[in-house]
Amino acid sequence: MDTQQFYPIAMLVEAVRRQSGGRLKAELIGPYEGVCVNNIGTLSHATPDEVAFLANPKFIHEVKDCRAGVIVLREEDKKAIYGDETPRAMVITPNPYAWFAYALQVVVAQQDTFASGVNLRASVAVTAHVDPTARIDAGAIVEDHAVIGKHAWIGANAVVGVGASIGDNTRLHPNVTVNYGCHVGARCILHSGCVIGADGFGFAPFDGEWVKIPQIGAVRIEDDVEIGANTCVDRGALEDTVIGQGTKLDNLIQIGHNTRIGKHCVMAGSVTVAGSVNMGDHVIVGGSSNINGHITIPSDVTVGPATQLMSFPKNQKLMMGFFPAMPNRDFERSAVLIMHLPEMRKRLKALESAVSQLQEKTTKED
Repeated sequence: MDTQQFYPIAMLVEAVRRQSGGRLKAELIGPYEGVCVNNIGTLSHATPDEVAFLANPKFIHEVKDCRAGVIVLREEDKKAIYGDETPRAMVITPNPYAWFAYALQVVVAQQDTFASGVNLRASVAVTAHVDPTARIDAGAIVEDHAVIGKHAWIGANAVVGVGASIGDNTRLHPNVTVNYGCHVGARCILHSGCVIGADGFGFAPFDGEWVKIPQIGAVRIEDDVEIGANTCVDRGALEDTVIGQGTKLDNLIQIGHNTRIGKHCVMAGSVTVAGSVNMGDHVIVGGSSNINGHITIPSDVTVGPATQLMSFPKNQKLMMGFFPAMPNRDFERSAVLIMHLPEMRKRLKALESAVSQLQEKTTKED
C-alpha cells in the first residue's frame, strides 16, 4: 500500500457508500474539514493520518486515547464515550467492521496498479478469447476455447483449461488451476494453489477392485466468491459442483463432487465436505469440521469448529460436537468409559426395570 497517497475523509466515506451499493449507512460528524487519511489502523497504534474503528465494545476504553485522525463507531458507543459532544472526526455507522472492510477495498483498488496485456512468456491458445483489458502473467496457460473476461487477472503459472471461463474482474493468483469446462464468475478471487475441477472421488467396487467413474460434470463458481490457498473443489460426476454467489472458502478446504454450496456461506480452514452435500444459504462452518456426504444442511445454520456432522436433524440451527483436549491420562480414562457406554446403558435399563417392578410390588402391598 502506498502510504503517501492521502484521501479526504469525506471522499472516503462517499466511496465506501458507493462500494457497498448504498446499503451501509454512515454519517461523518465532528471537525472533519481538512482531515485526510492514507491508511486504516488499529485503535492502539493508529496515527493521525489513519482511520481506526471500534467493532468490539470491549475495546471502548481505548477510543479516547486513540491518535487516529478519524474514529469509526456505532452511535451507542459514541454516546457512551462522548455523550452529546463531538470533539473529533467520527464516522457513525451501525456496522464499523463492514465499513472497515469496504474502506480497505476502496483504498487498495485506488492504489493497486493493473497493466493489461499478455506477457510474452504466457501461453494462450489461438482459439481462446482473452478480453483486451485482461492481464495474463508469465508462465500462465490459457487453453483452447477458454474465455477470459474484462479486467480479469490470470497470475503467473496459473492454468485455465479447455473451454473454461473466467468472469470479469476476477483474479487468479499464481499457480491456480481451473480445469476444463469449469466456470468462475465475476469479481472472484482464487488464491495460490487452489484447484478447481479436479476429478471427484468416484469409484465403483467390483471383484475386490475399484473401477474409476469418469467425472463428466464440471464446477460452477458464481459471482463474488473467494477461495483460499490450496483449497480443492472437485468436479461433479454427472452434474456440476456449485459454489453459490458471495460464498467465502478459507485455505485447505476440500469440497467433494456434486456438492452444492448456497449463497453467502463461509467456511474456515481445513473443512472437509464430502460429495453430494446440499447446503443452503448463509451457512457458517467452523474450522476442521467434517461434513458427511449426501446430507442436506438448511439455510442459516452454524456448524461449530471440529464438528463431525454425520447427519442433520430437523429444526436445528447450531450443530457442534467435539472432544475437548485434556491431560493424556484423563483422556484415556474417558475413552474407556465411552467404550463401555453400550454395556452401561443395558445395565441401566435393567436397573430401571427392576426398580419399576419393585415400586409396583410395594404399591400393591400397601
